[in-house]
Amino acid sequence: MHRYESSTNNKPRAGSFDEILVNRATGRSFVSPTPQKQSHMSVYHSSSHHSSAPITSRYGSLPQDSSQERLLPKFNSQSEASIREKGSDVEEQQFLLKQETATNNNNHRDSSKKSSDRSSFFYYIIYALLNTTMSVPSLYGYASVIFNHEAFQPHIATLSKLVIWSSAVHQLCFVFFSSLSFAKAEVQDAGLLFLSIMTNYIADTVLADGGSIEEILSTSIVTLAAATTSLGLVLMFLGKFNCANAVSYLPLPVVGGYLAFIGYFCVVAGVGLCISKSMIGGDFLTDLQLLADRQSFLLALPGLLSGLLMMVVARLSQNDAALPLTMFLIPTSFYAFLYLFGITLDDAREGKWIGKIQQTASVSTLIELVDFSQVRWDLVFSAKCLSVWCGMVFVVSFSSCLDVAAISMDMGEPLDVNKELITVGFSNLISGLSFGQTGSYIFSQTILTYRTGYLSRWIGFLGVLMFLSVVVSGVNLLQVVPLFFLGSTLIFIGIDLLYEWVYEVFHKLIPSEYLVLLATFVAIQVLGIDGGIVFGVIIAVVEYVVSTSRVSSMRRVMKQSRAVWQPYHRKLLQEVGYDTNHPKILTLEIRETVFFGSSLLLLSRICDEIGISASPTDMMEMSLASPRHFSKSPMAPTATSLISSLKKRRRAQESPEATSLNEKRRRPKYLLLDLSQVPNVDASAARSCFLQLAKMCHKNGIIMIATGANPRVDWILRSHDVAYSTKDEEMVKSQLLYPHHIVDTVDLPHGKVLLFDSLNVALQHCETRLIFDLEQKQKASLSTSVVIPHSLMDTGHLFKAKLSTIFSRLLGIAKENQVLNCFEEGGIAQVEEVSYYSEDEVYTKGENADSFYVVLAGGVEIRRDASDDFDIKASSTAVMKRLSFADRKNIGKSSFGEVVSYLQVGGIFGYIDFMLDRRRLFNAVCSKDDTVLAKFTKSTLEELEQDSPDVHRIIEKALLQASLMELANFDVA
Repeated sequence: MHRYESSTNNKPRAGSFDEILVNRATGRSFVSPTPQKQSHMSVYHSSSHHSSAPITSRYGSLPQDSSQERLLPKFNSQSEASIREKGSDVEEQQFLLKQETATNNNNHRDSSKKSSDRSSFFYYIIYALLNTTMSVPSLYGYASVIFNHEAFQPHIATLSKLVIWSSAVHQLCFVFFSSLSFAKAEVQDAGLLFLSIMTNYIADTVLADGGSIEEILSTSIVTLAAATTSLGLVLMFLGKFNCANAVSYLPLPVVGGYLAFIGYFCVVAGVGLCISKSMIGGDFLTDLQLLADRQSFLLALPGLLSGLLMMVVARLSQNDAALPLTMFLIPTSFYAFLYLFGITLDDAREGKWIGKIQQTASVSTLIELVDFSQVRWDLVFSAKCLSVWCGMVFVVSFSSCLDVAAISMDMGEPLDVNKELITVGFSNLISGLSFGQTGSYIFSQTILTYRTGYLSRWIGFLGVLMFLSVVVSGVNLLQVVPLFFLGSTLIFIGIDLLYEWVYEVFHKLIPSEYLVLLATFVAIQVLGIDGGIVFGVIIAVVEYVVSTSRVSSMRRVMKQSRAVWQPYHRKLLQEVGYDTNHPKILTLEIRETVFFGSSLLLLSRICDEIGISASPTDMMEMSLASPRHFSKSPMAPTATSLISSLKKRRRAQESPEATSLNEKRRRPKYLLLDLSQVPNVDASAARSCFLQLAKMCHKNGIIMIATGANPRVDWILRSHDVAYSTKDEEMVKSQLLYPHHIVDTVDLPHGKVLLFDSLNVALQHCETRLIFDLEQKQKASLSTSVVIPHSLMDTGHLFKAKLSTIFSRLLGIAKENQVLNCFEEGGIAQVEEVSYYSEDEVYTKGENADSFYVVLAGGVEIRRDASDDFDIKASSTAVMKRLSFADRKNIGKSSFGEVVSYLQVGGIFGYIDFMLDRRRLFNAVCSKDDTVLAKFTKSTLEELEQDSPDVHRIIEKALLQASLMELANFDVA
């Protein structure tokens, strides 16, 4: 007896008995995508290891076809004889043999598949029945919410079936069009209140005008249908044009407050259903008065306890069948109680435990609900209904997006929110055209179906059939099922929403946002849906302004330029310029938008950081510059308190005890504000903060510099005379960078901000001037007081530095070092020098990093690719048009992207990509004419390593030093 290997991939063969067992055990059905050939004469032996289960035949074996990696079955002699009769040609026989083999295998596979399908279909029915069992009671509750007015009560049974019909339509649309085969959809709680407001408004208006019940029914159903249809069109539009993110502009705390109110609303509606009295429309005290009655309290108590029990089971139980089983046991226990105590249904109905007997709600009564001749079209398109509809669009859209996101997170797979929004919109469109109500995904039941493992559209389709069976049946659940059970389903939903959006969300929101949620919740009860949501949005905006104005958006950073200094100068900068306690060059990084709400607080913090205080004149100017000086709003005390604190600080510093401390305290000479992380500065902040700070700094001998401002901020500072004009700015920068030159004395305006495009360049200017001032104070000789800036004694004229000079300054090696002399004499011949003009491209992003460069003359800009920069908004284009050409000179080079760093003579760049052997991450562009770069390639370094090992070690040390200097400008330990 020979043994055949069933597979080569350690998995059960497709369509085999082992495969069926595996899939049945895991709750999955299998449909083979490609036919697998196997013999109908084979005998299968089950094994715990399916991949190695032997498959034997009582007719022996055939050689295994290794090329196809499958079994070739054994055929009887009759089959072989028939094949020989059909053709004598060998190829024809082989073809006929394969054809008959495929026929036999298909027959066997079909028989196995039918057995598996029958088993799976049974589970489809079970889970569809579970979903329907959970949905139908809730839908009766939803109907009691939507049509809660007294005018609808005689027809509530028919209207409840209309809601179930609408849920069937939603589910059918999701079966055919949703990307999730297991999606569950029906009338959802998100739009209940909006629909309820419309029906109540129509009922009250028609009754006030002396209209009939038929007018109320027809007008209400047509209005809800029109609202649902138009909502579907809007949702499809949003999804089609990828606008799903637009609904996120509604703040989450506001939506949370609305959903919390829905929870409260469902609890009240559920209690009203339990006691057979409408509690919707009254206030909280009125609701308590109704429950104060002993009979009403006894009727409501089982519903409240049942709803709480279902909420606990749903949240704590790990078994997906626990909640449906609980929902089945509650009414069963009620009937068991009636049977044990001999209570009839009529007695229970008389005690209001079961609904009154009403006319049977048949399909014909559904059709007769709408009489177009009775429709009040003036109410259908009234301003009230239109305003309610607008709020419903935002809330339902936001809720649907939240449901899709929650399903995606539970699945662990990404979902296309816009595509799913189109599906929701289409289902609402069809539901509205069939006189239904709004609906969407039911998150809990969708996930329940997903976790069963039966991901088939059959479950949803069977659910549709079960919904329709309830609609066409003559049974009225309101007069059979306990009212407290139907009410408990609403109470369960309400308690769950309240628990999620009042208790759980408390740990997920900051206190101010949580207060916005509670304010929205209360405002909806007082002002209504529309007014409450608008009030919540206003409170959210105020909360953002207040919280932003109190945010600490400033911090000190320790950064230095990339300048190449002599060892003596470098030590001088470390001990004086960048002293930890009292630095002469102080850099402050500012983040987030600076506006009138945060400007004075920011000014106060900067003054504390640099150790200056405001004079009476300064405080008066700050008060006048602030737009809140004449404001009577609650925000005004903030400005007053800040000015008051400045006064107190000034008095404290003028006291005898503080005088000695002020004498010891050394203020910085240069204050640098890094504005690269500031997206916007408004006009009020420009004058009340930056202009006043510049004046105060000038009075205290501090030069104030701002770097990295985007075009919008740059324009604001210049247009309000906070910064120097372009002409004056160049002269001030020249005095900083070339202090050893004789510059004509020109009266320049004082008390203004000096703008730089790059923090690195600004630091270089400050370091240059600081070294010059320190050496002048020390009365050093001219030879030792020569300033060696980043460009190595760049005088503004064409100057080409030597590599030996650059490396000696970078590493602190004596200039007469023999190795460096050898490098100049011999090693330099192996290094290629490349000349460029301004705007010439050295390398671009994505290129292979086959070399690194050292700037010998001119300058280079490192730029981020334009596609990587998302900080400069489109609105900045209009601002840039208002700038002068000189102010836009760097912006005009946007073809290479935003400038992130400037390198002048002595700068080393491109070495990180070179050493890591990766593609370029930035663009390098020359910023000056006659730029000369020393280019080091791999072959150059290999030749130097062989011919001049000492020179090679110097280059490695230089790269290491450059890396350390680069690392020193990052906030790392």
